[in-house]
Amino acid sequence: MQDKVSSSVVALEGQITERYGLLLSQSQLAELLGRTTGGLRYSLSYPSDHQTRALKRCGRKIGRRVYYPATKVAQIIVGTGLE
Repeated sequence: MQDKVSSSVVALEGQITERYGLLLSQSQLAELLGRTTGGLRYSLSYPSDHQTRALKRCGRKIGRRVYYPATKVAQIIVGTGLE
């Protein structure tokens, strides 16, 4: 089971990296999750579930913008990076 999950994370990470690069902006993350940018921004401001809290924690501020590492995003989507 662990091999299946880790291979899913690696496959998803590869797809995300190929499409968006190593760091995702909020608008790219919103597109990936099928959300509007404003809706994602609101959810990150008032996180109500484990996945949203994990996404907020993994954000890295560079200058005035927040970016999300593709590796952590893939883990969170699959469900292994929630802690």
